[in-house]
Amino acid sequence: MESKEYSVMYGLEGSHWWFKGRRRIVFLQAGTYLKNKKDLKILDIGCGTGIMMKNFEKYGNVFGLDMHFPALEFCLKRGIINIVCADAINLPFKANSFDVVGIFDVLYHKGVKNDVKAMKEIFKVLKPGGILILTDSADMKLWSKHDIAAHARERYTLITLANRIKSAGFKILKISYFNTALYPAVFAVRKIDTIFNKNEPAKSNIKKTNPLLSSILYLMLAFEGFLLKFLNFPFGVSIFAIAKKP
Repeated sequence: MESKEYSVMYGLEGSHWWFKGRRRIVFLQAGTYLKNKKDLKILDIGCGTGIMMKNFEKYGNVFGLDMHFPALEFCLKRGIINIVCADAINLPFKANSFDVVGIFDVLYHKGVKNDVKAMKEIFKVLKPGGILILTDSADMKLWSKHDIAAHARERYTLITLANRIKSAGFKILKISYFNTALYPAVFAVRKIDTIFNKNEPAKSNIKKTNPLLSSILYLMLAFEGFLLKFLNFPFGVSIFAIAKKP
């Protein structure tokens, strides 16, 4: 990710509909498997500016890892000190160290040269019975300058990501697309941007949104989070998965 994008994230992700909605989806589903535990050891890989770490704190002791030092500087601003600058493919932790590992919109980055190897590293540091929670970008038809600005390598299909999770040794407990209702709008906006701004520098789609519109969009994602407790979506802008180390 471009360094300037971390500053944008830090300023927006507390209130922006996308970040709030993703957190809602993650923790609604995770709560089913984490229950009311408060003594877990948790790792957030690609922790960015640290907001997911703050949300995980209610479940136990949280550690963060990111390969970009500018991101970790924002973690420090949040008062987070259990952080390390390292690569997801070479995790600097002992085997069987963590109860939970989260990795959110990270595996698709071109900085992750081998996503299966990264997940095998996660498998190694998880305790037996440990939980992997992840989200990532879906569908190459949505590829745009947003992905270029985010230093993306690919966008996944559900089958591709599921197969790679399984090949790392995990048992999948839940996997689904999400951000489904907004798929047509996202597709249209990105195609229009690609056509009419093809000579403009790549930049993220994440920006300040009108508060009323932001609230509506958040409620749409929150409702999807509720529905995900009972069903899976057949397509979407993103993918959510929970898997277990046997």
